[in-house]
Amino acid sequence: MFTTRVRAFFRRHPILRDAVVWSVPALLFGFVLRALFLSYHPYAYWGSDSRSYFSFAHMLLSDGYVSLDEKRRYLYPMLMVPVSALPDTPLKWLAFFQHAMGLCAVLPLAYIARRSFHAWRWWIVPLTLCYAGMPLFLWYEHELLGEAVFFSAFLWAFAGWVAWAAQRDPARSRRIFWCFFVPLAAFLLTKPSGRFAVPGIVLGLVAVRAWRVLDWRRWLAIGLLFAVTLTVGSKKQAAWLLYVASFPLTQLDTPKHAEYKAELRAYAEPYVRGLDAYYLRDEGPFKFLESPSEENGPPLWAKLDGDAQKKRALYMDLALEGIRARPGDFLYLGAQRLIASANLSGFRTGRFESGYYPGKLERLHREAAQKLAEGKSVSIPMAFGLDARAPLPPIADLQRRISPAPGGWAERAVLGWVNAAGTVGDVVLLPPKDAPPAAAGIFRSRITVLGWWLIASLGLSAFYWRSLGVWVLAAFSYLAGVFLVSLVSPRYFAPAWLVFLPVLFVPLDLAVRALRRKNTPAS
Repeated sequence: MFTTRVRAFFRRHPILRDAVVWSVPALLFGFVLRALFLSYHPYAYWGSDSRSYFSFAHMLLSDGYVSLDEKRRYLYPMLMVPVSALPDTPLKWLAFFQHAMGLCAVLPLAYIARRSFHAWRWWIVPLTLCYAGMPLFLWYEHELLGEAVFFSAFLWAFAGWVAWAAQRDPARSRRIFWCFFVPLAAFLLTKPSGRFAVPGIVLGLVAVRAWRVLDWRRWLAIGLLFAVTLTVGSKKQAAWLLYVASFPLTQLDTPKHAEYKAELRAYAEPYVRGLDAYYLRDEGPFKFLESPSEENGPPLWAKLDGDAQKKRALYMDLALEGIRARPGDFLYLGAQRLIASANLSGFRTGRFESGYYPGKLERLHREAAQKLAEGKSVSIPMAFGLDARAPLPPIADLQRRISPAPGGWAERAVLGWVNAAGTVGDVVLLPPKDAPPAAAGIFRSRITVLGWWLIASLGLSAFYWRSLGVWVLAAFSYLAGVFLVSLVSPRYFAPAWLVFLPVLFVPLDLAVRALRRKNTPAS
């Protein structure tokens, strides 16, 4: 009975059937790759941001306390609750669920190819194989971090758009609209950076004349969603990141906050003089401004750690003063970060080694043990399935749990793949990291063959306007916003790759379409 219903469903939806069938090679490859990774790395990685995502579930399940930090609203901390309520170890369940989520995201990508391309049979398998094996996405499926949901929701929203925008029947288009809206909501309510894609999506709605199809209920849903996104994110975080992003623009000689600038001058002047190389050195201001007292900052700056409101106001004032004084250089700094983050080789594949996680765990174990000894509540015991009332087990025991089979053939196979894959995704050749500031300017980079191909593909995506073209706009909107206020990181560039991957096949598809038209006899 079930099989009959499935067959009947696919007969009614042949495009969806094709997408599923032609996804099989990528699904098999992705499954094997993820199974090998999990065999020697069974626990999801607990990184520096994991505690803030997990604290909601920890406080709710251990103390019955409900509090959603504005920095981590909404979706991902809530998803940690059912994961943490399962028996055994939450980090094991999380790794399994997130890898399954990432693997399932092959399906919307296949649907995008099937619906968008003329010669889709030629491109759908290599496209989905590229995604299923990309080390960047494979890793973030494995970390307790919002990225796994963020990336998957973005792909499903992309596919949902392609589905509803392609419908000729307005009634059917309105029904399918929810296939776009629901994952879009998940994307926007997982990380505050998602809102940077909103201007591109709004332009897309205008470009496809969505008002001809959508009724007031759907417009109301869109409006409410965009309004709720304004409650995602921390004002303190925003001021800190904006000032980090614009730190070399600090106006050291103006009277505003002169006493703070006097203390900052010795630290800031090398960054002000080395504007062209800031993308190589932004981690220094990132750490200093996050906690000046811990970085041995001067007295006035060190005191800011005890006054969050004053710290936020000062950072915002200094950032906006610098941006107003040098708006062109502010855009230049954003371009530096964007270009430097575009290369897939910038993602460090060494984290797939079996010794990476155990090494990182030592500091976390030491800090958690100290807090437990002081009678404080910590999240790590719950995350690792330990008794929160008992002392933490020795670090060696935990290291054996998270790395049960170091150096085996599974690890060698995964490392062989990710190291090879990480060498073929560079779009620019950056200046040497040890180059002097005058020679390290980002515009001294050289565009690779892949980079030129990508540029041409993005331009030609206009021929696929209602499907791929709109999402190129959304990707550009996202990148422009994110890299004006962030650090250099391939992770922040990753959502754009979800659009750029299918777009890379556009020139080939156009060439095949032209050849077919040329060889088709006139009637």
